[in-house]
Amino acid sequence: MSEKKRSPLGWHPDETDFLIKHNVVNAQHPLDAIVCVKERWIKNTLREVFLTPNGYVVKRYSHFPGRKDYRKVWVREHSALTKLSGRYTPESFGFVRAVHNSGAISILHLRTLLEGDQVQWNQPDDMAKLAQLLSGFHKQMVVTLDPQQENFIRLHQPSGELGFIDMGRARTFTGVSLLMLVNVGKELARLQTEGGLPQQQFKQFLKHYRKESNFTSTQQDIIKFSMTYWLNRHARKLRKQKSKR
Repeated sequence: MSEKKRSPLGWHPDETDFLIKHNVVNAQHPLDAIVCVKERWIKNTLREVFLTPNGYVVKRYSHFPGRKDYRKVWVREHSALTKLSGRYTPESFGFVRAVHNSGAISILHLRTLLEGDQVQWNQPDDMAKLAQLLSGFHKQMVVTLDPQQENFIRLHQPSGELGFIDMGRARTFTGVSLLMLVNVGKELARLQTEGGLPQQQFKQFLKHYRKESNFTSTQQDIIKFSMTYWLNRHARKLRKQKSKR
């Protein structure tokens, strides 16, 4: 059966109990008030994002028979959000696994909705705030690895602080290691290529980031080497794509 012909799974009793336990579903907010706002197929895995009227985001990963997307995105996101504990990020309430009568398996991940507006990087202190945000994550041993512009929001606060809303690719570490530093460099490279920053703004960000971070000079060198490697790899990929046109 083609994955495009499959219908999304209905709510499993274990999923419903999980939502009731966390008061997401109650007398004032019934199950049918939860709205699906995004669907995406990856192989035979359906990723769905739901919004609730009482301020939660419900992500569900449904695995159907056949080749699947085995990445445990919910584990990465929950681990990162728990480690950051609401530091300009959503709050995670964990996840539940359910086996459906059809044989399909779903994992439901629950977190809060962090409200804010899409950033345009048009405020004078945006690069300083961005450096504070990412260096704060790194000090807590979390690397998002997905610093796309759409994942940053300007929180509904008078100070206009920045927030981050998607930790599905995040990596968490127990301490500063070579692997962590390489991933920090990878994150900064992706920020330059996917973060919507003009070159001058990115240079400003790096200046603020170096001041905000607590890495040693040797650690900074490793991060810079990693960043250069990933930027060069990205450039080679673009050249290869261009040559195929």
